[in-house]
Amino acid sequence: MHHGHRMPRNADHDDSGFSLRHRRYGRQARRRWAALRKVYGIAAGLTVLVLAAAVGVLYAGVRPANHIALSSSDCPNTAAVASPTATTPTVATSTPTDTLLGVNATSPSQLATDTSEFGHLPVLRVYYTGMPDPDLWTTGVQGLNHSAVVVSFRSPPSTVLSGADDAALAKFFDSAPAGYPIYYSYYHEPELLVQAGTFTTAQYKAAWAHIAAIAAAARNPDLKSTLILMTWDLNPSSGINWKDYLPAGNVISVLGWDAYPAGTVHDSDPQPTSPADFMGAAEAASRQVGLPFGFAEFALGTQTDRPQWLAEVASYLQSTGALFGTLFDSVGFPWMELTDSPSIQAWRAEVGGSGSGSAPAEPSPTPSPPASSVSASPSADPLGPSISQARVDPAAFVPTGQNHVRILFKLSQPANVAICVLDSHGVVQRELDHANDPVGWSSIWYFGYNTAGALLPAGIYTVVVAASNSSGTNTAQTKLTIDSGSSA
Repeated sequence: MHHGHRMPRNADHDDSGFSLRHRRYGRQARRRWAALRKVYGIAAGLTVLVLAAAVGVLYAGVRPANHIALSSSDCPNTAAVASPTATTPTVATSTPTDTLLGVNATSPSQLATDTSEFGHLPVLRVYYTGMPDPDLWTTGVQGLNHSAVVVSFRSPPSTVLSGADDAALAKFFDSAPAGYPIYYSYYHEPELLVQAGTFTTAQYKAAWAHIAAIAAAARNPDLKSTLILMTWDLNPSSGINWKDYLPAGNVISVLGWDAYPAGTVHDSDPQPTSPADFMGAAEAASRQVGLPFGFAEFALGTQTDRPQWLAEVASYLQSTGALFGTLFDSVGFPWMELTDSPSIQAWRAEVGGSGSGSAPAEPSPTPSPPASSVSASPSADPLGPSISQARVDPAAFVPTGQNHVRILFKLSQPANVAICVLDSHGVVQRELDHANDPVGWSSIWYFGYNTAGALLPAGIYTVVVAASNSSGTNTAQTKLTIDSGSSA
């Protein structure tokens, strides 16, 4: 539902803070669809020499929120980078995406009620009507639950851009724990506020970029900037272009969607619509822009067939590779609230079978096995950003389209980064730019797709990382093994 539509189980606190009139209006906004991410991709390939030179020209300094346009011409075929090897690929066990399932819980009392019904929750949906509270990580629900969290907050874009919120935001992000994914969102479902003239999409996107820069300074790779929109946007009748809300320059890491089946929003003959029918378009939209996705809200407004429907939704989320799915369960909307034992037990079973809510461990600051670096190349600029400890984790996998590896590296200076995946003949298979990476560790997901959208065949691939700013350009490289069974 649209802003505000959620009242937590402790009725003295409204998760969203919007009036029922706004809540009702926005619910029609989600009816069919949700999100998937296909390729969280990776960037441009080149020879060590050509890459450094090309990127040096292309990135004439780091410009905030400035999207870098790379093309295949910036990643020429180069056998010099990827030397063929006869080594047999190592057999690796793939790790499919384990979708985190949970419910909304903003207060400790609401968390206690939800835990008694559904067991330990791998992910929580938390709403703030204003700025986020750092106590969330200690005495708040995340600190009590020790799990992933999808947390949204609000502040007028003009206030954010004035810098008045900088200290509060920095405290919130700096104190956030590592080890659990934190999907933070600025003004979930902003569409109606834009339509009402409260602020513009340009102001909204500029504020998002400002907030994401503050989060990046915390150097916590588990902080994921998450744009949460209504699936109603994807209906031509909405008159909304959802991409108008997507900031340029890789500001957003994850797409979140609020999706409801037919009839549920207005409690008008709600139907247990198939998940693919009301979530499929958002899945396609997420694939189109190459971002991973999650479902921040969904519910069914009838007890009829709801237990089976909940199981179907959970299965759909798992099969499509959704990062998270948080059921909207609120006393403020009794037709959606799970009060019947069969529905409660059904969601409890799905929650219990989902992930733990813990994030994969990030690399230690101590050196890993040395990455193959080209910093000694004549094209490497010692004054530019140095790249250390470049690696792929895990170093080998079987891509399924739902799992991924992480390309990790450490920067000595802020830089624009190009990452290139090359086959054994030096042919570029995948390229992606990553703007304005901060000093320290960067972690980029790669799902194993080539530029045509097909999974890469088995083999050993070279991953080239090029970092550039106004001081110069440096490169490093490492290896990725894709085992048999990944693609034909």
